[in-house]
Amino acid sequence: MNNLISNAGYFLTFILIILIGCTDSSSKEGVHMSFEDVEFITGFPLEFNLNERFVPTVNNVGLREIKILDNYLILEKMGGSWAIYSLPDLTILGSFLKRGDGPLEFMQGPSLNKVSFEKENDDLIAYLYDFQKGRAMKFNVSQSLSSKEQVLSEYESKLPPFSFSFAKLDSNTFFVKELGTRDTQQLRYIIKNGQKESLDIADELNQTSIREGEDFNILSTLMGYSGINDRIVEAPIGLNNINIYSIDGSFAKTICLGEGLSDITKIQSQFRWNRLYTFANLTLFKDFFGVVFINEDDNTYQLMRKKLPCILLFDYNGKPLTKIQTGKHFTSFDIDFVNQELYTFDVHSDEFFKYDFKEVISKL
Repeated sequence: MNNLISNAGYFLTFILIILIGCTDSSSKEGVHMSFEDVEFITGFPLEFNLNERFVPTVNNVGLREIKILDNYLILEKMGGSWAIYSLPDLTILGSFLKRGDGPLEFMQGPSLNKVSFEKENDDLIAYLYDFQKGRAMKFNVSQSLSSKEQVLSEYESKLPPFSFSFAKLDSNTFFVKELGTRDTQQLRYIIKNGQKESLDIADELNQTSIREGEDFNILSTLMGYSGINDRIVEAPIGLNNINIYSIDGSFAKTICLGEGLSDITKIQSQFRWNRLYTFANLTLFKDFFGVVFINEDDNTYQLMRKKLPCILLFDYNGKPLTKIQTGKHFTSFDIDFVNQELYTFDVHSDEFFKYDFKEVISKL
């Protein structure tokens, strides 16, 4: 009898161990590119519908991205050149950045979303990443406009080419994200004084991987760095979450715009055109950042675009601030805080609009 009781006890203990193991495993199901601290966004305290729009009088043929800094509107064209206009009168001030293989030319024009803008001695400076040659260039926007000649020089030559993300952190330190492990991962690290250093805070993101031969854009993100707030913001183009973290390792958080985090394992099992396209643009400001939220499958988006996008604003701790809708399609945006206007551009239709933004700014 004692043997029966003893055997029954061992059996129950064995079953309990199995059940505990199964429970633990199921709680970690799926592959996510996120941090441990995840907040699920269920709504926004403010929502605006901007219906009255105006058409800026600029040459927007071949336009790809827009950027507003000081009293300048910078338009990035498909060939990589920049056209710079004054605000609010939209007078053309100059066109800069040539394509080519010369020492001060770019084989592929620098993308505005990979540019670090700074103020130095009251001059507006743009640090540009040269994708093919693996270097950072220093473009003095203010001096170029005043002299009507391009003031451009090489700033740092020891950077890897073909990086997915780039940001200048300080005078000799850069953030880089590039493909790794046979294109199954996207790895974030620091280059300081020309030497590669690990970025421990990004380990969880770096360890996320896809199957070999899969589309590496599953892990691709729009990225920006706010030096004032020491925050890296990454918005994946095909996942429903945004990752926010500090270079010094003191902050790491994921905000999710769904009931559950996007499961990369499930995404890989989907047909390519059925996969979700989530974020089209990321723009950083002093106190908050914004994304263009698409949230539509690739096939529908490329062929007919049924859903209208919206702008979602968050503070640098991931707190939702405002949702903005315009009733039009667009792929990028920026805000003119001086004249309190919102600009949007749609790369598919070349539609370029501006909106009165006074009410939104007053409530942010």
